[in-house]
Amino acid sequence: AATGESYNVAARNLKAMKDMGATREAVLVQRWKPADSFDVPCPCGGTCEPGETCDHCHARHRHVKRYPGSTTEVETWADRYECTGCSSSYTLTIHLAGRPWGVAETVVRGGSAEEIVQATVFPGVIHPLLRSEAETSSDE
Repeated sequence: AATGESYNVAARNLKAMKDMGATREAVLVQRWKPADSFDVPCPCGGTCEPGETCDHCHARHRHVKRYPGSTTEVETWADRYECTGCSSSYTLTIHLAGRPWGVAETVVRGGSAEEIVQATVFPGVIHPLLRSEAETSSDE
């Protein structure tokens, strides 16, 4: 109240400050540029597998992207690999303990008061199916 913010805005800002370290880590886990060569370690932090040989052209697949791999399991990520010789690609689901892309909580929904798990995406993290907290609050 002393800063002139509403209670909701102040609570959201306090929560964002608390989650800032985890948010920064999640953005770093997701955002990196693929290596130009197989001779150097992958810039993802060494948590990926070596790319498989392509069944079509026999070139190798390179780890090119990481994004959240679940709508409720916040330590589940999806790693995308693309062939360096053709348009072939595949995705592996991985579990990165201690590196969440958001926060999951159990909430009560509906007339039957059913408990469900709901995930909130950290600001700056791009989720293919959910919107980040920053996008949600800017829409209000």
